[in-house]
Amino acid sequence: MSATNDAMNQIVVNVVRLARRPGYLLLVGAAVPVGVFLLFGVLLGLDAVSWTGWVPFALAVVLAVPVAVLAVRRERLQRATADIGDGPVTTAGGVVVVTGEPTQAALEEELATLTDAMDEGRVRTARWFPRVEATQRALLRAAGGPVRAPYLRDDLRVTLVAFLGTVAAIPLGVLGSFMSAFALLLT
Repeated sequence: MSATNDAMNQIVVNVVRLARRPGYLLLVGAAVPVGVFLLFGVLLGLDAVSWTGWVPFALAVVLAVPVAVLAVRRERLQRATADIGDGPVTTAGGVVVVTGEPTQAALEEELATLTDAMDEGRVRTARWFPRVEATQRALLRAAGGPVRAPYLRDDLRVTLVAFLGTVAAIPLGVLGSFMSAFALLLT
């Protein structure tokens, strides 16, 4: 384990802890209008005489998908980072010697880790969001792989799309709720 791995894990844990409350508020802020839209969509669908009465419900389900995906991804991230950074640093079968100055081999290892991560970040092979995918691979390399960075196992591109969909679901859910409520008042 290098200093880069330790630094990455500490930074990610602190960012996740810092974003815990805003992420929760975002999910609640999206779930309430989408839930109301779902309820009104069901009421409109049950009262309809043709299949077009179920369109608001279908639109509400489409809005609910990114909210649900982001909620699952957020919970997985919370569980993956819960134990990182809390316990003491130990090694498997050995003695850790801390000297005042880093050795040349340790500095070369750190430089090699950072160079590998930067090289990995330059390769863009994905069809959609190639920079996000390259950044995830570079972060995974810098953090020491999926064993030391379990929070990077999930594809960040899916999480990003779910986040954007959740942000868009707030105004669309409010608009759909008002339109559905107005349609219910007219029937």
